[in-house]
Amino acid sequence: MPVTPDSRFAGLPILEVTAPDGTTRNIIALRIGQLPTPQSTTPFRVRQGDELDLLAKRFLGDERLWWRILDANPLVYPLDIAPGDLIGLPDAGPATTIVRARSF
Repeated sequence: MPVTPDSRFAGLPILEVTAPDGTTRNIIALRIGQLPTPQSTTPFRVRQGDELDLLAKRFLGDERLWWRILDANPLVYPLDIAPGDLIGLPDAGPATTIVRARSF
């Protein structure tokens, strides 16, 4: 189970566990404690209609990267973000970089 460096699970240990049926499986360990704060964030004032997935699409290029916004704002529950709140948006980083396997 490879984990890419831009994954939210990067750096977490992979554990081998025994399932109830006796087979062994590899799982990613739970993250315990607070995440390291991203190197740089851009302050952003939330407006009416701003949803995490829409912000991720607009600023990070992919709506599936909503979790990076939450990771940049520890102790924020997604449903508690309201218009007028000031949150930090992480830099796009390698998660939004397109790498082509071959050139055309």
